[in-house]
Amino acid sequence: MKLKLTLIAYVSIVFAKFVCYLITNYLAMLAEALHNVVDVLIFSTLLYSERLSAKPADHIHPLGHGLAKNLSCVVVAVIFITVVAFELFLEGIERIMHPSIGRYPDLAIAVLMATTILPIMLTVMYRGERTSTEESAFAELQNDIASSLGAIFGIYFSSIGYPIADGLASIFIATLICMNGYRLFKTNASYLLGRSPDESFYERIKAITESFPEVEDVHDIIAIYMGEDKIHLDMHITVDGSMTVKEADELTARIAKKILREVPEVAYILIHVCAERGKEIKATYDSVMRRIFRM
Repeated sequence: MKLKLTLIAYVSIVFAKFVCYLITNYLAMLAEALHNVVDVLIFSTLLYSERLSAKPADHIHPLGHGLAKNLSCVVVAVIFITVVAFELFLEGIERIMHPSIGRYPDLAIAVLMATTILPIMLTVMYRGERTSTEESAFAELQNDIASSLGAIFGIYFSSIGYPIADGLASIFIATLICMNGYRLFKTNASYLLGRSPDESFYERIKAITESFPEVEDVHDIIAIYMGEDKIHLDMHITVDGSMTVKEADELTARIAKKILREVPEVAYILIHVCAERGKEIKATYDSVMRRIFRM
């Protein structure tokens, strides 16, 4: 619902800024309008990815579609840096080298101030905990507020005899977009590359598992995000070598139920039963496989 409202609001903003640019001829206004056109595409992408990530797991995607949100955020970040920011940099440099004076600065500033009110109101709606897609939308709203203020100052100084201010404002806007794009890319790319939870997660899993008296040791835990709030957990436990297969199966079922109950972010769990102790609590797939092949 939040993304839908944001998308509708930005369609009206784009229309207002394009009309204002045609009347005033300020580059900062065109930069803002083009920026918001990309925003409409961005919010549409985020909205689609939210629907896709909610799809249940299937045989082609056995771990679900949760990473669709993070993938869309990476796409958004790349668009920020390679399309919007780059074009604004070029246009800003061109306007500095060949400055021109716009028309009706009061109208341009009034339109920018009016269209800045909507993003400010929308940021209030995004307060509190946010999903990854909502975080991307929130970051873009902050981009827009800052860039609109930069455009207002650029148009104002251009109107009082400093025409290069229009181009400088465009470069300022492009810089802000680059910074936010990099932050979004870095955060979400780590999930796509198999990001693991922090150390406190592993300590919680260890404590819960070792609360069962039959468990002698917990080791080789591998946990990765398969969505922003879903974790795939693979772990090994050491038990007495005389335990039967049936007893081991019942034990792992009880452990899994307790972990799923007390650590809700775990969506999938696989427990391996071993007769020998391990050396590491936290492991990687290659360290586990090397040990298996040495046996």
